[in-house]
Amino acid sequence: MDETQNLPTFGDIKRFMWTRGDLSWKLWPQQIPIHKTIRNLPRHIQTAVVLCARQFGKSYLGTLMAVEDAIQYPGFTIPIVGPTIKQTVDIVNQSMRIIQADAPHDLIRRSKSESRWYVGESEIIVGGFDVRTATRQRGKRALKIYIEEVMDANPDDYLEALRSDLGPMLTHSPSPMMVFLTTPPRVPDHPFITDTIPEAKLFGAFFKHTIDENDQLSPDQYEACVRRCGGRDTIEFRREYLCEIVRDTSIVIVPAFDSKRDVVEIDHPHEAKWQVVSDWGGVRDLTVSLLMGYDYISDMDVVLDERVFSANTPTEIICRELFGLERLYPIPISGRYADTPGQVSVDLTQTHGYMVQPVKKEDWQAAINYMNVRFSQRKVKIHPRCKFLVQSLESGTFNKLRTDFERTQTLGHCDAIAALMYGLRTQDKANPYHDNEMARQLSNQVSWQRSDPAMVSVSKSINPIAGRYQRKQFGRFG
Repeated sequence: MDETQNLPTFGDIKRFMWTRGDLSWKLWPQQIPIHKTIRNLPRHIQTAVVLCARQFGKSYLGTLMAVEDAIQYPGFTIPIVGPTIKQTVDIVNQSMRIIQADAPHDLIRRSKSESRWYVGESEIIVGGFDVRTATRQRGKRALKIYIEEVMDANPDDYLEALRSDLGPMLTHSPSPMMVFLTTPPRVPDHPFITDTIPEAKLFGAFFKHTIDENDQLSPDQYEACVRRCGGRDTIEFRREYLCEIVRDTSIVIVPAFDSKRDVVEIDHPHEAKWQVVSDWGGVRDLTVSLLMGYDYISDMDVVLDERVFSANTPTEIICRELFGLERLYPIPISGRYADTPGQVSVDLTQTHGYMVQPVKKEDWQAAINYMNVRFSQRKVKIHPRCKFLVQSLESGTFNKLRTDFERTQTLGHCDAIAALMYGLRTQDKANPYHDNEMARQLSNQVSWQRSDPAMVSVSKSINPIAGRYQRKQFGRFG
């Protein structure tokens, strides 16, 4: 008798693995270490982040692990969430068709709804970060939650879904965990980057897998990915395939802004003209005020300080803070400008003694273009203390139609960018010197630059061409 007749067949092994809820044999080689890592995380870890390159198979992996959970823990719900329900349904349904091809009969059933699958006695539900679909999942008892592609998720919807809808679903889970399988978002202040990734790193549950680890790609396919992104050094390739957190200049309002070159320690430029420019928020938006000036000698717009007020802050408090801002620096204020409703302007003047002039608001797009030109020329310098302005310039985006600034909980209605935009247009760029006064002042400036190393540093921070080249140019006025 042939003893091999009693050995289990491959079909027997597959059926056994299905009953155990272990489908790791259906994975690509590069997916297996990720699967093993997540399954072996300590039980106290509730947030795991896996940054994966495009076409690494992360969506398939997330769906497969959700099916495993549904088999191993009967009676639970396993949500799979993406930017929108439509996107996530497309992702999950494609993967599910592959996974269920050899499943035991009637183990996996699709409901009439496109956003729900039944696996044994459990269910997999598909949702989106938009509030409307997130709230559908309230009241469910989730085991784990798999989160796909936060890159396109609106920051406010993302936070609302995690805090109010998805998080509470894990309250009674015997093995609670949110597993993020995604590429990085396009802006560096997205809450996934500022909140979720640091939490995962804190507990040693942050992992990254780039295109270089994708063994399923041939050299020609690899080079095709590079070519379609426009090259290895492009933002798209670095974010999508190397999983780097980079600023996407194609969607931000001020792509010409460069924090490494435009944010510098600056002193008060000699004879600069100073003004306070405000974008008044009122009951809905933030009120942001900037103390900024124009240095005629270096042709530099300088932002020295800022004040930020939440919506509904009383006008009296705002005025008190702005008067204090002006007293903080020994510099003359030549003007105050504000984008305010007419009645607020009257109240500011007659009730609070804070006189303002209206800002120039014509041709919104031209004002944005001018702001980008000034940054591209490296003609705007911002003091590091202006943290909110810097964050806004780094991550502020347009709405989808590019007809307005996007509103977010973090940046408001990009009110700091609006204030800067107004300020650049209202700067007094007239020559502050009289007759030969400029030559004398420039001569004095060269003298203290040569004698005081600290002042040379300050001057260079304001004007990148300070030093030898600047002194050469000063000779023209001699």
